[in-house]
Amino acid sequence: MPAQVTSSNPQSASSGTGSATASGATGSASVTGSSTLSIPQTAAAGGIFMTQPPQTANPSFYKIAPSNIITFAWNYTSLYVTPTSITVTAFCAANGYNYPVGGANGDGVYPGTVTSITWDPYAYQQSPGAQALAQETYTLKIHDERGDTAVGTPGLMNAYSALKFALYKPGQATPLDQWSCPDCSAAMNLALHPGFICIVVTFTVMVLSGYGLLRRGLAAAH
Repeated sequence: MPAQVTSSNPQSASSGTGSATASGATGSASVTGSSTLSIPQTAAAGGIFMTQPPQTANPSFYKIAPSNIITFAWNYTSLYVTPTSITVTAFCAANGYNYPVGGANGDGVYPGTVTSITWDPYAYQQSPGAQALAQETYTLKIHDERGDTAVGTPGLMNAYSALKFALYKPGQATPLDQWSCPDCSAAMNLALHPGFICIVVTFTVMVLSGYGLLRRGLAAAH
């Protein structure tokens, strides 16, 4: 028997939009209302496929700096019911904190139809009371109004947590007149050291002497 979604708005039901709740092992989903949308029991659970940044094995690195905006974009897959809202967070395992990623109220909440968002980590970190961003790897998490444990219901959105990315802070710039090269200074000191000069001179004399002896030996052989 197919699962059903009901809606008080016939257009929402026919297009698969509305607030949804999961119930039972059959994966049924429902919204209070009068019209009905049937979801086959064999339907796949809805999901998210990231398009920006691409979901690869290696995380993307982003700098925490002014005007350094991050864009996240995705496509929904196998959805029969569009979420009423979604919540986007960046989870840092190093400190166990879930950072809200943008949103109209800075809480990471967006309308369920949104498939692309931007985030300014630097601006977030400057906001009053914001948790400091760690220079670590993060997991992007996206879930609908049912929470971040909602998985496996046919036609409804699975909570997503597959994309990894990293944040880092740039080193502080040093004025040119205050900059020094430790390695360059060390190399220069070594080149001017009396012991080093003696070694170079001795080696040069040995090479020249050896060449002279070899030349005389070849002349005597002829």
